[in-house]
Amino acid sequence: MSVQLCISLVSALCAPVVAGATPGDPNFPLQWGLHNTGQAVDGQPGTAGADVRALEAWGIHAGTSSVVVAIVGRGIDPHPEFADRLLEGHATVGDPFDTLDSCPHDTHLAGIIAAATGNGAGIAGLNGRAWLLPVRVLDGCVNGTESSTAEGIRWAVDHGADVILAAVQFYQGTDELADAVAYAASGDVVVIAPVGSAGNNEVAFPAAFDGCLAVSATTNQDTLSDASNYGLKVDLAAPGQDIWSTWTDGGYAYQQPARDTASASAFVAGVAALLRSYAPQLSASSVSQFLIDSADDVGDPGWDMYFGAGRVNTGRALEIAPPPVLRFEHVEPLPAAIPPGVTSSFVVRIAGGGETVVANSAYLFYRSDSVEFSLRSLFPLDRDLFVVELPAVACESTLEYYLTANGNRRTPVTDPLDALARLHSARAIHTEILFDDDFEQDRGWEVVAEGGEETTGTWTRVAPIGTSAQPGYDYTPDAGLFCFVTGQHFGDNDGNNDVDGGPVRLLSPVIELDAADVEVSYTRWFHCSGVGQEDFLTVELSRDGGVTWTTVETTASTHAWVHHSFRLSEFPEAVGDQLRVRFFTEDAGNDSLTEAAIDEFRVRALRCSITPGDANHDGIVDRFDYGRMIDCWTGPARQSPGGSCSPLDFDRDYHVDLTDYQAFQRAFGPP
Repeated sequence: MSVQLCISLVSALCAPVVAGATPGDPNFPLQWGLHNTGQAVDGQPGTAGADVRALEAWGIHAGTSSVVVAIVGRGIDPHPEFADRLLEGHATVGDPFDTLDSCPHDTHLAGIIAAATGNGAGIAGLNGRAWLLPVRVLDGCVNGTESSTAEGIRWAVDHGADVILAAVQFYQGTDELADAVAYAASGDVVVIAPVGSAGNNEVAFPAAFDGCLAVSATTNQDTLSDASNYGLKVDLAAPGQDIWSTWTDGGYAYQQPARDTASASAFVAGVAALLRSYAPQLSASSVSQFLIDSADDVGDPGWDMYFGAGRVNTGRALEIAPPPVLRFEHVEPLPAAIPPGVTSSFVVRIAGGGETVVANSAYLFYRSDSVEFSLRSLFPLDRDLFVVELPAVACESTLEYYLTANGNRRTPVTDPLDALARLHSARAIHTEILFDDDFEQDRGWEVVAEGGEETTGTWTRVAPIGTSAQPGYDYTPDAGLFCFVTGQHFGDNDGNNDVDGGPVRLLSPVIELDAADVEVSYTRWFHCSGVGQEDFLTVELSRDGGVTWTTVETTASTHAWVHHSFRLSEFPEAVGDQLRVRFFTEDAGNDSLTEAAIDEFRVRALRCSITPGDANHDGIVDRFDYGRMIDCWTGPARQSPGGSCSPLDFDRDYHVDLTDYQAFQRAFGPP
């Protein structure tokens, strides 16, 4: 982003939110959970004050864009209330790029957390400036597993979440899911989940795990919702019944009763997002404790199994939290990748604590391929906004950096808070997927069994059954079922269909290369036991379509899925632009128990420059590219995002559509 573009965004970034006042959102009177004046909902009069005290909280702090809230569940549809703050998410089931709401469900929760407040339309969110990160772990309303959820939680932690709302409920906890919650806690992320909406005394998972705030649902009269579960693991309660919020059609609606505790959990996630933006120095565990300590005691005095510590009180949480120090707020997400060889920039806000930034005290410290830091000043943009201009670095270099500033009360602040122990980083590279295969469909792999009729255990694309030597699941079981394995187990004997004789080879289809360097990655399983234990899994590459081969790696028994990647530049002896990769193993006459498996095969081009619209990478946008645009937009290629369609995906939403066609016309001119 250029400085000029940053300046043009000032009015949007500085849009006023009047703290403490009733916001001008026309549906705000329907939001009894934020401000309960006794208004009736579905014919039931409310109890004044039975709410989360949002107005009191906004009188202290109205929210910032420094916090990312991940909703791990069913996906989020873009909505006018938050579409400009909806980050690129991920799905652990089905298409990994499809993060649209599959129920509908989570779009409703997103509005509770982060609908734009005071924009004169619709409703108000608890932190109307927070970023939303959709992580879809269910296909439809309920079709998902603990494993897919655990993968989604870990992905959210690794991609910048400050708060995670795990909007799921399982009645069987697994070690994998417990480990994911612990992983989030170790990454300083607040995790929140519903206790379950079955109306019984069993707290669902992951809410029941230590390290996760378990939330029950209240009515507008401060009673427990009929649909809400309860039990010994309940931590907090929040409004959950008859909640008006955003919907998947761009409108607004009440949710179904079976989702009461999910809505209640969204209130707690919104409060956590508000508290984390107010006092970013607080750890995740401190945020959770402040929410518990500040709750309004409802029900029996003290903790009880229906409301936990009580109904969450946003205003009180901000009152008892330590006064905020001068802090950096991320107006936009920090870049993970930057274009090579050119400067780039983003905007930050430095605010908080009644302090102002001392003139000429805000700096960027950076380094690339060096132990020494260089520095440059941040560019004052408007009020408390500053432009961070990242220097140009060479392709494939990693830029490490941190920010500093001083307040007029001599308060120094850094971003990250623990710099130099931790640094922000961005890699200078363009990546483009050329081939991506999770083996859920037949993509043209070739199987060859050598050694004559006695060879058994050849490669087969199946949903693996599993033995002591074979995996019982593919590498990403909830993104699909299939992988390639050597043979398939039938009967009680592990060796019934293992590799005997051979070798047995698995060859990829030919992949056309059009980049100076390419990264190939895959996940492998190999097991060898018994006499000798001398067999190996060998991986080879060919760049001339399979005429000559170069060994990439030879691995011994791992008995586990292991991810591996390599670059073609590591093997300069291989030349050509027709890539094939093959995997093979054999039982070399030692009567061992030998099995192998392959999953998640991917080929990515690594580019140091890319011209949007230049589908054939010849440096110009011409009629060839126009033909490819039409094919990617309306033709057969529209079902295969990535590959040669990537340069035509101008807005990087993994779909070539009308928006991209209009951008292409601007780059090319009328066809």
